[in-house]
Amino acid sequence: MSDRRDFLVLATAASLARLLASAGLLASAGLARAGERDVHAFSAGSPESVYAALGLSAPVESAAIVIQAPDVAENGAQVPLEVTVNLPRVQRILLIGEGNRFPLLADIRLGERSKPWLEAKVKLAESSRIRVIAEADGRLYTATRDVRVIVGGCLPG
Repeated sequence: MSDRRDFLVLATAASLARLLASAGLLASAGLARAGERDVHAFSAGSPESVYAALGLSAPVESAAIVIQAPDVAENGAQVPLEVTVNLPRVQRILLIGEGNRFPLLADIRLGERSKPWLEAKVKLAESSRIRVIAEADGRLYTATRDVRVIVGGCLPG
């Protein structure tokens, strides 16, 4: 039963990705890499090594990136996060939990007609700073938000 369910989930996800890409709501390059991810960036042990693995230069602080997250999260396993990027032509959004053992939480590529907004629940191992990096018109912008975590959401190892 589990194999059939897994197949249906994957088939539905692939169909949805093709539909979104054909509508211009998902970057076609992201569709080609839908099953892949940058292993080096996601296994990097510090924010600096994430930047190096992705080949990123230093981003510029920007008030155009709005991060909504609780000041205090009771459970680090489910920290609600909402990001809005008020910049034109946003191509990519990165979420980084600076206190996590593996800080890269998400690497999202957007299509031309996508709205640069996302809502997610992320895992934070401890109280830390959440950093959002947005790539728009070939330049990098960033904003941060500190979140205090009562019970960590990442197990060691």
